[in-house]
Amino acid sequence: MPSLGEEVPMMNRRRFFRALMAPAVLPLAGRTRRAVTPSLTAEPQDEWPAPDDPHYWQWIRRQFLIPPDEAFFNTGTLGACPRQVVDTVTRHMRQLEETLAHWDYRPEHPDWFSGYRPQLELRKKLAQVIHARAGEIALTQNATMGMNFMAHGLDLQPGDEVLSTDQEHPGGRCGWELRAHRDGIIWRPLEIPIPPPDPETIVDIFAKAITPRTRVIAIAHITSQFGIVMPVRQICELARPRGILTIIDGAQAVGQLHVNVKEIGCDAYFSSPHKWLLAPPGNGFLYIRQEKLNDVWTTLASGEWNNYRAGAYRLMQYGTGNLSLLKGLEAAIDFHMRIGPDRVQRRIIGLANRLRQGLQQIDGVTILSPTHPELAGAMVTYRVEGMTGPQLQDELWKRRKIRVRKMGKNNGVRQSVHIYNSPEEIDATLEIVRDLAARRK
Repeated sequence: MPSLGEEVPMMNRRRFFRALMAPAVLPLAGRTRRAVTPSLTAEPQDEWPAPDDPHYWQWIRRQFLIPPDEAFFNTGTLGACPRQVVDTVTRHMRQLEETLAHWDYRPEHPDWFSGYRPQLELRKKLAQVIHARAGEIALTQNATMGMNFMAHGLDLQPGDEVLSTDQEHPGGRCGWELRAHRDGIIWRPLEIPIPPPDPETIVDIFAKAITPRTRVIAIAHITSQFGIVMPVRQICELARPRGILTIIDGAQAVGQLHVNVKEIGCDAYFSSPHKWLLAPPGNGFLYIRQEKLNDVWTTLASGEWNNYRAGAYRLMQYGTGNLSLLKGLEAAIDFHMRIGPDRVQRRIIGLANRLRQGLQQIDGVTILSPTHPELAGAMVTYRVEGMTGPQLQDELWKRRKIRVRKMGKNNGVRQSVHIYNSPEEIDATLEIVRDLAARRK
């Protein structure tokens, strides 16, 4: 593999680009409705261009519809879909409308309503992404739905305790709050220092908080506001021998990190692929470990709600959905897997480290996200002395069309780095922040 600064052979680059742009094809001509899905391993990765090759990442950037003069750093809210994902969704929606009368209302038809069909091939692809089995995965519409399926699906009694943190997103906590109000369970959010100094500090907080009534630990894999990569594997190791169920909110993790739920050792894991996996909004999934699947009641019930032989499909009985969005999710997975989860993680963490290191050198800037390498991810939250979050957000946009997200008056802005970002955009951010900080001395 070429090293930094070496020219990548043109043939390798062409082979990579051809493989990357071979999306799941939904032909407009004719009446066949079967998608042609290319192999996720069409090219051996050791023959692809090195991730440090600028041509590689410049070409990746052009696969998105973001205007070239804009720098989009808000993936933590909503990721940008690659062109092939947008094209797949719109092509499928149009084809569905043009051939509606040809649907013979048989369940083997490839366009049978989503919400009533196992969608096994898509679940197999998701299983590859998180290293699970397809039967352990239910398709949902977002992470919030997955959280609610777990919160409302467990047989918890008054006084049973759920440990969480004070850093949870509403989509990851409110189902537990509702059960506390309705059913008398105890939801205990534990205070996490900002920024936490090391993983051991967080694990120790949980170890000291566990009581004989603790039944569940429900936490984010990566927190939304400050981008803390939580030590989820160590916390699951702490919980398992005590019989405590572990439920992980992976909304900010899948597509940012190379997630392996078996290595994490959690009992359940849910996510929103519309963020870091770059899928269309309206997609989500819930993983439940095989041994725990039958312990979870379904929250939404339709035809197969009590088919306990069907695995997680039993939890997909929520009525008619948008099949075109599922086709878009499949295309997003193909795009992600052709680049490679490890390659994505190396690229975006490397860029985020460039941002972190640059901010650390600017007087008047406080980094609120972790700098410990085991806790730091691709989201960096920081503030400039003398500026509110909205002011800093607006200045970055006004000066260079850099889109970050304000984190409230006192918590500055969150900058989420993904594969469509570049070192030049990071450096432009640092230049503006350096000037703003100097003006406020």
